[in-house]
Amino acid sequence: MAKTFDERIPFVKNGLEFYGLLKRGEPALALPLIVLLHGGGATAAFFDNSVVSVVQEFNRLGHDVLNIYRPGYGGTPTPTTETPLKDSIPVFIDFIEQVYNEKAAAKHGNGGIILVGHSLGGAFSLSITYEAHGRLPILGVSSMGCLPTTTNMKILPEPDNEPGSLRYVTENNAENIRRFMGEVEWIQLDALTKEVIDDVFEPGIKSEIREYGTNEFYEYMLNEVFPGIKVPVQFLAAEAEIIWDSEEQGRPIFNNLVSRFKGAPNVESAILPRGGHNYEFSHNVGQLLQKRNLFVQTLTANNNASPVTKRINGHTSNGDAFTSVPVLDYAQTASLSSRGLFLQALKDAIVNVGFFYLKNTGVPDEVQRAFIEQSIALFDLPLEKKLEIEMVNSKHFLGYAQLGQEVTALKNDYREQFDFATELPAPGPDEPLYRNLRGPNQWPDPEALPKFRQAIEKYLEDINTLAESFKSLVAEALELPPNAFRQFFDYPQQNKLKLIKYPEPIDSKPGEDTQGVGPHKDSCFLTFLLQGTPHTGLEVQNKAGAWLPVTPIPGTLVINIGRALEAITSGVCTATTHRVNLRKENYMDGNGKSLGPRFSFAVFQGVSLDLGAQKINVNIPQHIKDLVKDAKVRSDAEATFNQMFTGNIGEGTLIARITSHQDVAQKWYPDLLEKALKAQKDGYL
Repeated sequence: MAKTFDERIPFVKNGLEFYGLLKRGEPALALPLIVLLHGGGATAAFFDNSVVSVVQEFNRLGHDVLNIYRPGYGGTPTPTTETPLKDSIPVFIDFIEQVYNEKAAAKHGNGGIILVGHSLGGAFSLSITYEAHGRLPILGVSSMGCLPTTTNMKILPEPDNEPGSLRYVTENNAENIRRFMGEVEWIQLDALTKEVIDDVFEPGIKSEIREYGTNEFYEYMLNEVFPGIKVPVQFLAAEAEIIWDSEEQGRPIFNNLVSRFKGAPNVESAILPRGGHNYEFSHNVGQLLQKRNLFVQTLTANNNASPVTKRINGHTSNGDAFTSVPVLDYAQTASLSSRGLFLQALKDAIVNVGFFYLKNTGVPDEVQRAFIEQSIALFDLPLEKKLEIEMVNSKHFLGYAQLGQEVTALKNDYREQFDFATELPAPGPDEPLYRNLRGPNQWPDPEALPKFRQAIEKYLEDINTLAESFKSLVAEALELPPNAFRQFFDYPQQNKLKLIKYPEPIDSKPGEDTQGVGPHKDSCFLTFLLQGTPHTGLEVQNKAGAWLPVTPIPGTLVINIGRALEAITSGVCTATTHRVNLRKENYMDGNGKSLGPRFSFAVFQGVSLDLGAQKINVNIPQHIKDLVKDAKVRSDAEATFNQMFTGNIGEGTLIARITSHQDVAQKWYPDLLEKALKAQKDGYL
């Protein structure tokens, strides 16, 4: 039984009974509804099991996913007609239409539908796309292993020793193993446990196979469905398939099928290497998942009716430019069966996006609530109380900064903020000057806020625990030893906490941009951001130059890659430019009422202040490096490290703080400030 779903939706029509499992994504994103259709002799668990979960792959990107148990599978009655394929197509269309209109977030944002099918499910997906043209907003269709043929596929037992049975079981012999799974060395044998096999596979339905092999169905597919599809098609097969033994043997058949898609505006076709018909269980399954994900992201980006496309401000996305921020589930790390799925999702996020949401973070709700309440209470204190801990009093750049005092991208930020950190003593007089970046906090008057320090330190402690786990998780996602990054941190480590208030700009007009914080990349290892209020405003820039919103999702943190991690990994992990845009409409709810000021709270995971480029010695596997499609990203990362962190990170970070907080620098580091401003003016910073 597939396990990743929020709602089981039954459907009965024309004598057919079946159901779909709906896993809800992020409603605010209104991304396309993904519909999955499994093949014959398999179940919906084919797309959702402990080996691979296509459901989770798309859901973590924010999509609603509908995984359909077709009639006769998952405990539903076996169809008794001789044409269950043709009979099911109009019923599936009705069902998908109902779910889209009544359940899917995509309906409210013109997000559309994308169909994904395997084997017979591919035939259904292609047929539905053709038959529902003009009725359903289908953006595209991806089919794997759907190869219409009138050749005897040798699936049904011959002779049929149980003619009265509606079901069949494929004989478990070497020939069938190769046709369905590929060569033994291609298969993830250790993962194919009895539990997985029992969940994923069921006796097939004889009438489906018989109908699929008829001349009538073959002609229908090749002469009506294939040429009649008017949307982009992804058409895939495996090196070893049911009707061929090798790519050389299968290529003429495959090319003939591909040539039939005469009406599709774009056809992506490929025979994937070193895998069988059930490619999801090959060691190379990552190729299939990557192709599907890219196909879906491209369709999403090109959907002119979608809010995702509207948000990219006129830019045209390309295949390498992400169009949404994925959602990862930290709870998956607690189980061996799901940890691999998390690491795969994390790898994609840190290599291709640089940002991701994290849910089930392990931070208790009561800790987070107390932290938010006390943080907002701090901003609500009278100005004179806040000025008691003004940052200018601290050579460690900790304390209060008034509205507009911080500078980013040479412009003043429209925000008020407090900086805190892991409590550490001040450095000794003989230590390097940049060691002043570590030191004790300035705490507000305990009589004014008696619960403040406890709430802040408890939240920071829990985030530090989470951040510590990500040192090893990021390493494992890159196929490195879990302790590969520990050498780059100080012990004890000081993480920085920034409490930020963005008041509504007084003179702003609808559609007018106001800089809350200018475009920048964080200098740390990872940033853990809590968006404390429902305002939009945080935006990330993809490789096409488009700005995409990072809409607050309750119960999540936003995590992003910093320049230090980008440099340590030679650009394999990408630090993504982001900003906070304070448009007037970002301060209004759905009814046009004011939301008040925007609050957000960021924890920056710092690396060792002594770290320099010469100390980086991480040997990332070549196939992981090859995931970075744009080589310029790597060289940019190295240049960033060498320019911003000349000598070591401590020196570069001190200069960055000096240029951002010039009032503090004027008091404590006047000579360095003068040099830094001159370098900035001359274009060296």
